[in-house]
Amino acid sequence: MHHPEDTSVPRSALRARRGVVTHGRRRRATTRALLAGAVLVAVTSAVNVGGARAIDDARTVPATVTEPTTSPPPSTTTTTTTTTTGSAPGPPYSVDDETITLFDPSRATPSRGDVPGHAGRQLVTVIRRPAGLSGPLPLVVFGHGWNSNPTVYESLLDAWAAAGYLVAAPTFPDSTDTLPGPPVSDYPEQARDISFVITSLLSGRAGPVDPTRIAVAGHSDGGTDVALMALDLADVDPRVRAYLSLSGEIPAGVPGPWTARTDGALFVAVGTDDEFGLLPRAVQVFDTAEVAPKVLLTVEGGDHLGMYVGTSAQAAAVRAETVRFLDAALGPGGATSGQLVRSLEPTGDPSLVVTTSCAGAPSC
Repeated sequence: MHHPEDTSVPRSALRARRGVVTHGRRRRATTRALLAGAVLVAVTSAVNVGGARAIDDARTVPATVTEPTTSPPPSTTTTTTTTTTGSAPGPPYSVDDETITLFDPSRATPSRGDVPGHAGRQLVTVIRRPAGLSGPLPLVVFGHGWNSNPTVYESLLDAWAAAGYLVAAPTFPDSTDTLPGPPVSDYPEQARDISFVITSLLSGRAGPVDPTRIAVAGHSDGGTDVALMALDLADVDPRVRAYLSLSGEIPAGVPGPWTARTDGALFVAVGTDDEFGLLPRAVQVFDTAEVAPKVLLTVEGGDHLGMYVGTSAQAAAVRAETVRFLDAALGPGGATSGQLVRSLEPTGDPSLVVTTSCAGAPSC
């Protein structure tokens, strides 16, 4: 079952709803106010709690990127440079913005209502990178929610890029709201889309990537995709060292088993007032995960989307916690659960509660 979207949509999301995807690059000045949440997005992503197709055990991820036979118009580049003064550059960085198109010929795009499916999967991918850093950079690949698209999450993506991460956010051809026909969900295929983007960017398509510092993140259905990558034996990607499942769940209709043991660290976040009832289901992701280093961020009074992308002090604090987690989990040698907790505390807002399954134990 899908839940209706919020009808109060900002202009950035309206552009996406009209199906307009801009190809090109722009640079915007990113200041500490950006990390505090200068971009307001008030869209509620719908959550799919229905079934998904069973996982294809013969999963393959191509090692090369193939362009579509019917490619989009050539990209145009428009760059606006902001000059800053002061000492050597450091975070928060200005953020460069680019959109690229990746194409996976090995898997199909499903039909969307009366719109027929077709061979291959085209992934229009938003790229955010810290200006002035040549790399190789740590990589974060982000999955959007159902009936949504990456532009809804600009403030979250920019927070990561401003902290020094190369960020890639593909538009899923199944569940986006930017394509004709009603969106559908296929969590395993979207998890594979994320792995395909990792493979594509390791080739240098968006600049040098540090292959030892790769994270995946997602919100709502995207958070469920990430949960599959962390928990499901069929979707584990051994290149990933950090997982951020934001208001996600273990999906009905996907058989599991949920016994994967990965070397990465897990960050699960959820609001106590999530309007789609994700609190117990997100906690289930945390409890089920076999990863040793893991933390749960519970946001008192937090909703489904606004607590990640809004302009409130609470939302700014949540974004800051995700950056702290990435820094700790992708640091030299990784981090234990206890080290993750110590990296996240004290939080920037009293409504944020950080817990782990072994808090206080010597093994942490």
